[in-house]
Amino acid sequence: MNVEVIGDREFIASVQEQDGVWVLMAGQSLYALPTEGGRALPVWSSAEKAEVFSEKLGQKGLSSMFVPMSNFLGTAWLGSPSLQIIDVLASPRYGQDSLTYTADELSARLKT
Repeated sequence: MNVEVIGDREFIASVQEQDGVWVLMAGQSLYALPTEGGRALPVWSSAEKAEVFSEKLGQKGLSSMFVPMSNFLGTAWLGSPSLQIIDVLASPRYGQDSLTYTADELSARLKT
């Protein structure tokens, strides 16, 4: 079994268990990265992991926020045309490649 499959299982299980994800906010703005055709949203399975990432960025004013699964999978987040979330980065670590899902792939994985 490769590392990516193990990482996928651990991430999905953790997020389903806590029934939500952690994101970073800069005040009222969502921290997301520009990508072709929209934005890539980093999400974490714990506040601690999000905060470690934030500290390594060295960007002031970022804070972690919990998003319940029902909201995250709904039209306010992944389904929002205004947020333009194309990809979701699962528990990224600063300076390393992260497990990446399309918004549709992650929605399907979390609903099973």
